[in-house]
Amino acid sequence: MTAHSTSRPSWQRDTCPPWCVVVHAEHDPPDDRYHDSVTLHVPATLGPGPSHAATTDLVVVMSRRCDELDDWVLVGEPERDGQHLYLTRDSAARVASALTSLLTHAG
Repeated sequence: MTAHSTSRPSWQRDTCPPWCVVVHAEHDPPDDRYHDSVTLHVPATLGPGPSHAATTDLVVVMSRRCDELDDWVLVGEPERDGQHLYLTRDSAARVASALTSLLTHAG
């Protein structure tokens, strides 16, 4: 079964959003029932300043709990619990726009 097939597990009441890449299965535990997008890996340098900078790969993924309506965008480091931003789709779009504006005007 693919993520977008017409056959889906009995527990899945909603159809997958177009961006979902998860292959849902009948035996999926309730806590693991999410629609997730492709995970993007973004090389980044983090830190409060040059003397404390560290390089890492941030992950960016869109997610929605099955049977819920809200999409969430996760930005964070995969190996650091609690070091994530969970943004609504609208909030993520506003942050992306603000970053683009800031970087464009910073020259």
